[in-house]
Amino acid sequence: MVDSAKIMSDSKLYLETNELDHGSVLSQMAATIADEIRNPLAGIASTVSLLKEDLSGRIDDAKFKTIDSCIRRIDSFIEDLYLLTRPISPGFMLIELTEFVRQVVEQFFSAKNISYHFISDNEKMGAKVDMILLQNALYNILDNSVYALGQDGEIWVSVEKENTDHDSKMARITIRDTGTGMDKRVFRNLFIPFFTTKHEGRGLGLVIARNYIHFHSGTIHIESEKNKGTLVKINLPIYAGGDDAGTWKCIGS
Repeated sequence: MVDSAKIMSDSKLYLETNELDHGSVLSQMAATIADEIRNPLAGIASTVSLLKEDLSGRIDDAKFKTIDSCIRRIDSFIEDLYLLTRPISPGFMLIELTEFVRQVVEQFFSAKNISYHFISDNEKMGAKVDMILLQNALYNILDNSVYALGQDGEIWVSVEKENTDHDSKMARITIRDTGTGMDKRVFRNLFIPFFTTKHEGRGLGLVIARNYIHFHSGTIHIESEKNKGTLVKINLPIYAGGDDAGTWKCIGS
C-alpha cells in the first residue's frame, strides 16, 4: 500500500485520495464478516424477544433495553459493511448542482445548532448525479466537520467552477471547518476502513463517501492542520450537454 500523505509543513498535511487503492480483498473480507455476524445476531434478537415474554415482570426492563440497544448498534454496523461492499448501480439524473448542494446542506443543518456559511458564485452548473449517493457522501463529510468543531467553530460550504481556466468542465464543492484538525497518524489512516477516533464511530463514513464520489467520476482532496481545521475539496464533472434549466431536478422536485 502506497502512503500518499505528504507533509507540507510540520503540522499541515495533504491527501489526494485517488492515489489510494485498497483493493478488493478488504471489501470481500468485510462482506464475509457481515454475513457471519448477521446470522447469529438474528438468533440472539429472537431469543431476547422470547425472554422478554417469559420474564415479563420478573426482571428489570432496563436490562433488556440495554441488550436491544447493543443489537441495534451491531445491526447498524453490519448495514455499513454492506454499503461498503455491495455492488451499486447508480441512478444518474441531471440536476442543477449549486441548488442541490445548497438544499442538502440546509437539510443537514436544519436540526443542528451550528453556525455555517454557504457560498456560491450563482453560476448554474448541470451535473449528472445519483442524488441519494451524493447526498450521503456530503452528509458523511459534514458529520466529520461537525464532530471536529469546538464550541465556537464554524463551517463553510462553497460551490463553484474549478478555477483552472474559462472552459473548466469540473465543479468544485468545498467544505471547510475551524475544528481540531488532524495529526499525522490520524491523517494517514483517514481512508482505512474501521479506523476511527470517534467514541461510537465505525470508521466507514469517509470510505463510503469517497466511493460514492468516485461513482460520479469525481475526486476528493483533503488538507488538515492540527488545531486549525480541515479543508475538503470535491471535484465533479459538469454536464456538457446544454443548459436547459427546465430539464434540471433538485431535491423534492
